[in-house]
Amino acid sequence: MATPHLVLAGYGISGALQISVEAQRILARYGAAYTLGLPANLAAFLKSQRVKVTDITSRIAPGTDYAESYLDIANFLIGRTEHERPVVFLSPGHPLMFNAIGRYLAMEGRRLELGVQVVPAVSPLETIIGGIGLDVSTFGLQVFDATRLVARRMPISALVPAVIMHAGAFGMTAAPAAEGTTPDLAPLANYLSMSYPADHAVSVINISERGLGVASVALAALPGAAAQLQPGSHLFLDLVRPQQPMGNPA
Repeated sequence: MATPHLVLAGYGISGALQISVEAQRILARYGAAYTLGLPANLAAFLKSQRVKVTDITSRIAPGTDYAESYLDIANFLIGRTEHERPVVFLSPGHPLMFNAIGRYLAMEGRRLELGVQVVPAVSPLETIIGGIGLDVSTFGLQVFDATRLVARRMPISALVPAVIMHAGAFGMTAAPAAEGTTPDLAPLANYLSMSYPADHAVSVINISERGLGVASVALAALPGAAAQLQPGSHLFLDLVRPQQPMGNPA
């Protein structure tokens, strides 16, 4: 197989060492990768493998629109293909799932007739499904980006379990100017209240190197729980189960 121009490789979202043998071989073979920050244990592992890691997080300046920053990063990486081959971009999860930079690189790379190779890893969605124990084959699953769900008034059914991705960055279109910025979840809660009762349980899911943490809050109280959310936090809403008939009194 000819050497690709771009390699989009992922690493595990809840465990940085959940990196496939294929990705390890690619990194060892080519010896370099661009990243947007790495967990300490993965950075140490790559260093031990003599892989040169170039962190380009600085290209996302505080207050800069995310779309503009992501486009700048993608164009930078495509530009690097004129000087090195392949250009390896290492990011968390599946490179084409919930990854705007990865999707743009794949689309634009193919438009420019560049060879693009995708090496997936465990995504946030798969981590949530496995961590909560969702039976997707029986009940189905709806998946939405929190900000787009509300902005585009996308229909959501209370009869099918739903995962609301990136609730921790709800409404944020630019990199926050300060750490600890909490989202205003009121518009999200109000939109969900059109389909779910006020007391419906919402699971706040935080994924980190320590694993998956889940806390439950009533939908009506969701805006007050914003401080519990991290930038990578997500929500899960189980289906609204029909009330069982009480039966006739004797």
